[in-house]
Amino acid sequence: MAAESEKPTMSHSTPWEVRVQDHPGSNVDEVNREPDWGANHSHRIGFVNRDDRRPGLTHPREEYAEEIEEARRQLEEMRSKVDMGELVNFRDIIQSQRDFHIKYPEERPLGWRYVLNTTEDWVKNKEPWPANIMRQHQEQERQQGKRDEEAPVEEAGKGGATKEPSHQTGPGPGVLRESMPEFEWRADNKEKHEEARHIDRATSEASGKEQTGSASVHFTPQELSLLHSLEHEKDVVSQLKQNDGKGKSPQTHNRSSIAIDEQDQYTPDNWLPRCPDLIRVGGKHPMNAEPSLTRLFDGGLITPNEVHYVRNHGPVPRLMWEFHKLDIEYGGRTLSLSMNELKNRYRESVINIPITMACTGNRRKELNLIRKSKGLNNGAATVGTAYWKGPLLRDVLISAGVPKSFPKRKNPKTRGVRHWVNFAGADMPSEGPYETCIPFEYVMDPTNDVILAMEMNDLPLPADYGYPVRVMIPGYIGGRCVKWLRRVWITSEENKSYYHTWDNRLMPSFVTEKDGRFAEALFHNPSTACNENNLNSVIAKPAQGETLALSSIENGKSYRIAGFAYDGGGREVQRVEVSLDGGESWLYATREFPDSPVRHGNKFWAWIHWHIDVDVSHLVRAKSITVRAFNASKMTQPDKPTWNLLGMMNNAWYIVKPEIITSGDQGPAISFRHPTEAGSAAGGWMKPSMEVLMQEAKQQGTTPEKQFTREEIEKHNKLEDCWLVIDNKVYDATSVLNWHPGGRAAILAHAGKCHQETTDEFVSIHDDFAWKKLHECILGRVTDKTANFIKESAEAAAKEEAEQTQDQKDLALQRRRWIPVKLVRRRQVSPDTNTYTFQLPEGKTVLGLGTCQHLQIGFHLRDRMLIRQYTPTRPLLPAQDNQVRCDESSSQHDRKPPKRHVHTGAQHHHNKQHVSRPSETTEEITNCSLVDGQSETFDLTVKTYFPSHSQPGGALSNILDCLPLGSEVEIRGPTGDIIYHGNGHFTIEGRDRHFSRVSLVLGGSGITPGYALMARIIMTPGDQTEIRVVDANKTEQDILLKEELDSLEMEGGGQMKILHVLSQAGEGWKGKRGRVDAGILKQALFHPARDSVALLCGPPGLIQGVVLPALIGMSPVHSNCLKTFVPQCSLV
Repeated sequence: MAAESEKPTMSHSTPWEVRVQDHPGSNVDEVNREPDWGANHSHRIGFVNRDDRRPGLTHPREEYAEEIEEARRQLEEMRSKVDMGELVNFRDIIQSQRDFHIKYPEERPLGWRYVLNTTEDWVKNKEPWPANIMRQHQEQERQQGKRDEEAPVEEAGKGGATKEPSHQTGPGPGVLRESMPEFEWRADNKEKHEEARHIDRATSEASGKEQTGSASVHFTPQELSLLHSLEHEKDVVSQLKQNDGKGKSPQTHNRSSIAIDEQDQYTPDNWLPRCPDLIRVGGKHPMNAEPSLTRLFDGGLITPNEVHYVRNHGPVPRLMWEFHKLDIEYGGRTLSLSMNELKNRYRESVINIPITMACTGNRRKELNLIRKSKGLNNGAATVGTAYWKGPLLRDVLISAGVPKSFPKRKNPKTRGVRHWVNFAGADMPSEGPYETCIPFEYVMDPTNDVILAMEMNDLPLPADYGYPVRVMIPGYIGGRCVKWLRRVWITSEENKSYYHTWDNRLMPSFVTEKDGRFAEALFHNPSTACNENNLNSVIAKPAQGETLALSSIENGKSYRIAGFAYDGGGREVQRVEVSLDGGESWLYATREFPDSPVRHGNKFWAWIHWHIDVDVSHLVRAKSITVRAFNASKMTQPDKPTWNLLGMMNNAWYIVKPEIITSGDQGPAISFRHPTEAGSAAGGWMKPSMEVLMQEAKQQGTTPEKQFTREEIEKHNKLEDCWLVIDNKVYDATSVLNWHPGGRAAILAHAGKCHQETTDEFVSIHDDFAWKKLHECILGRVTDKTANFIKESAEAAAKEEAEQTQDQKDLALQRRRWIPVKLVRRRQVSPDTNTYTFQLPEGKTVLGLGTCQHLQIGFHLRDRMLIRQYTPTRPLLPAQDNQVRCDESSSQHDRKPPKRHVHTGAQHHHNKQHVSRPSETTEEITNCSLVDGQSETFDLTVKTYFPSHSQPGGALSNILDCLPLGSEVEIRGPTGDIIYHGNGHFTIEGRDRHFSRVSLVLGGSGITPGYALMARIIMTPGDQTEIRVVDANKTEQDILLKEELDSLEMEGGGQMKILHVLSQAGEGWKGKRGRVDAGILKQALFHPARDSVALLCGPPGLIQGVVLPALIGMSPVHSNCLKTFVPQCSLV
């Protein structure tokens, strides 16, 4: 029997034999013990439920293993087909790629999504389908014809005539721009290492004053407060408990949303849910983000997973728990561990401890304002503390045959040779695999707690943090804690990979580029490597931009200054001090530790929070608020930052500056400003140095005179033809895709787009040499109209974001984020059309779509999200303010009761073979569910464009047709510039309009948005708006929603008239035949007038080639109505 989501297949060469395996049947005792399924609930332990799972039982290991092997076999078969050159379509691929997370969600991170491991471009355009081969031949013939036309011109140029000098300032096609290495370019710009070596290195004397004083029995209130605080802290520290590694994380608020940000939809990370509170400091892709300091600090001593910082070098690899393996290599042997083996075999070795992890680039933006480094504009929140759980790496290594220590060697040449433990991730950034290493002895020391983490705050690792396994090295920088771990091996020399050699290094300040000889020597020097975190402290409160009204200040009122501090190597942060006078004197702050922070007697792997209460009057008079910390070695932080090439390890005093402002609401107030804000925000007190400003001036350069329209720019949005618009200049970045350090996806996300985001992202993360390389790609500038479009679009987006109110709790659709909905039913409407029912997420009862608006459906592919736009065919009526019972809706809301026959898809076709088994959410749809909010589901009616011998068919339509029930797709919206409010009232592109007559021209699947408008008008009592419709299709079978449309026309009693036009009508067709033309439109539609509007939705050939010219021709010369509305108002 074929699966419900698959089409049955039949071979005429196979004999129709029936074989029955004999079975004795259930015995008497089994029959008597069977529950009464009708009288009791069917969701019982041990029995298969509606989701094909056995509730209350973990999956049998043998059955699970068999499914894994079967899925692996199917994938191998598909790979073999592709390798052998067989043509495969979307149906083949989705049916060969099993998704385990529906049936076995336990080992998956929250918000896990199914991703089809292919791209739309490969299936449709790269495979040798006959249609593609024909197009390639046609293109070759066109190119040959073009070359033949140009040949006589070239020959004429060889006749000795002098060629006119060219006035072209931009590059021609394929022009190779002269370039040079960075160190040569800087040398030409007088930035030489030799000069830097002769800089006077005299150091200034320390300016801090030692505070002395004699003891006194009489204390001021402030002194008494400090004394009590010190005595309390003494007791707290003396009673700190050991952590045995067997506890649980106290942090339980780890994922508030599983929505996907629209910024990720066109990247390989399109399947990852991410917290909207994270500030992206490196553009859209790859993901590099941190929370605001306030969000981080308010999260508590244990950071929620969703606001922990993210540092990625490329796309997140989508690793399956069932297929991923970790290889431990030593002595020519490999121990290959599945994730189940790693989790179960080393249970006795598992520990669960809080670890603070910080990026070496934390606080880099402060350095970038002194001089641009080779790094992102990180603020001070690229740090976090979570519970990380997994087995000790040393125990896993020992099980693979690795000795606890290497024996002493007699050979003088090999005696004392150091060994290293190497790690490799499964990701593939632009510069090759991410690999690094740490000393062997450090790993094998059990007091260093190096673990293979599989959980973060007691949950499976989120994908951004290394799912399914990563190495965690307490006290070390995040760059050594390799994510998506696939390989561990032992060597007698340090790792030589790119990311171990050229990243996470602290360079002397005279090194200003990465490709000179000085850089080569120092980057390969082991002493420049960053391993352990350095001592750092940060102020979180007062927050950036926080204000304190002077009128609210009262004598004796206090304010709590607070923040966090951390160190590396397990060293305790033993003291935190705060200064209000620029470092002349210091106040002692109180420390707060996580529960049981001590490991092995003296190791502190987690940060501390600190605070101090000060009189508000002192805060008003403060020059600044400065913090510094001391560690167990009694070392403290430097007072000033030291610039370095990669912007690493900045741990200077953290300074917040107050300033007096005048607020209209509060009057005079104190505003607090931090040094910087993360990313491109410019709210901090630090300003770009003169050197940075001079660099920015040089970056402008000269621009060719050529101009480019928005229409032209948007054509160049592909891998083989990629243009960027930065600061209103146009650049051809196609050749850069092959070597861009951030990977090609970071550029392709902006290809062909005319928006401000590209400029903002480029400026925030690139140095002067990158600007120089960019200028080599210049083509020209945008037109003035395009520049205005970019400016106005940016202003509108900023206004929308500022005015955006908190989403209603029951509203599903979000404009900027994708949410998952579950496919719960598939009903066949015709041989090539299905109606799909989707269940809204739990707690979301209202879809939230206005009449004439659309939603977007997204499905995850390997390179980007596959997105199509649809208008639901249910619900048809907007949600009511109060969620009332269906039988009350007519009287309480003055709404005409919807007729049962209006929505026939659920009733007329539920007995066909393609119908899926019923469930609680897929029972017969009632009239009540036509109103949004009444059923918590919605329907899409979609035509399937099946594959043929010459082409692969439609992407999303075939995926939906094959998608197993229970699977998820993404939705986002609403979209569309037209909203119908009833009684002829429209909002069109933000402007209120009223029309008493509406003409609709619809083609093919474009009927659905028109259907929603027709149903709203006909089903609303008192709405006298008249409707005339032309619906164009090829055959009668192609007419979607035919019975529903007939019902609406009949119920309207002449208010609505619809004309179906078929270009390939059969013999029995009694309606209009032929193609839509001006005559048909003039006969069937309303004549253009001020109280009428024409709304269009259909294929471009119909709408742009026929309908628009015809309607414009119908418009009287003196009438502005058609010109104003028809070209702009289309249901698309």
